[in-house]
Amino acid sequence: MGIERARVVEVHAPAGAVGSGYVVTDRLVLTAARNEGTAHVRPVGMGTWVPSSVVWRSAGVAVLELDDPSALMLSSERVPFGRVRGTRPLAVTAMGFPPSPTRPTWPRDPLQVLGHVTPGDPLAVTVNGVAGEGMCGAALFAGAELVGVLLDSRCAAPVAAMAEEPAFVDLFGGVELADVSTPAFGLPIL
Repeated sequence: MGIERARVVEVHAPAGAVGSGYVVTDRLVLTAARNEGTAHVRPVGMGTWVPSSVVWRSAGVAVLELDDPSALMLSSERVPFGRVRGTRPLAVTAMGFPPSPTRPTWPRDPLQVLGHVTPGDPLAVTVNGVAGEGMCGAALFAGAELVGVLLDSRCAAPVAAMAEEPAFVDLFGGVELADVSTPAFGLPIL
């Protein structure tokens, strides 16, 4: 599967912070925990902000539930989660938004960054390109699997750590993690 542009969202918290997120089911958005209670999300290419509420939060990450899941008209297919294994750097990519001091009026195009992670909790991230404050909350993919959420330009919260929390697992009706690692015979695969 990998990153689907239609699932990338801008996230606006009432306090004014604008970040990124990723729709992981037809109603749940994974993002950084910068929101208190409510937030609005806007998918790539849409002009309308959709209200949501925080339903889970831990270690810098939050899950938002859309007040009207039919507003985005996305497939209910679940995004595959992965666990970073091994000791070698693993190629990753993320898509999110440039920083904004206020909630943008017009739809904006997302930015995509490439880089690699080093296994751990948190995941150490090195990106090639700009990964500013607006990218906070962007989903980090290694191939087809979502392996983390960017907390800043140098670290990400691993999905594997989230999957150890019963409340997170309950939201998804169970969480399966695919092991993702760099092949022993070559460079990381994008």
